[in-house]
Amino acid sequence: MDLASVIIPYYNKRDHIKKTINSILNQSYKNYEIIIIYDDQNKTDLKYLKKKYNKNKKIKILINKNNLGAGLSRNKGIEAAKGKYIAFLDADDEWKKNKLKIQITFMKKNNIIIS
Repeated sequence: MDLASVIIPYYNKRDHIKKTINSILNQSYKNYEIIIIYDDQNKTDLKYLKKKYNKNKKIKILINKNNLGAGLSRNKGIEAAKGKYIAFLDADDEWKKNKLKIQITFMKKNNIIIS
């Protein structure tokens, strides 16, 4: 099973991030890493994220020195990614349980490198 890297740019989404992360942790496809790129100058949410997720080996938190915006933060996540597949998820979105499994199976079956 190939590794999927899930990249999440984070800026001021504390009210949503728990549901977002849980939607990944509950995926039927289990071979993934989660890369959160913290893009907020306010470090209050960073303390919350570290306290909640630092013990989970699947979750890595990268911290931008300056606010870069979602696009450049995603690029930073791609650079850190170890997976064969890259998946983007916003910090205030959620996935259905089989999202990764369905998408990766489809890509493999149809020999598609991006979807």
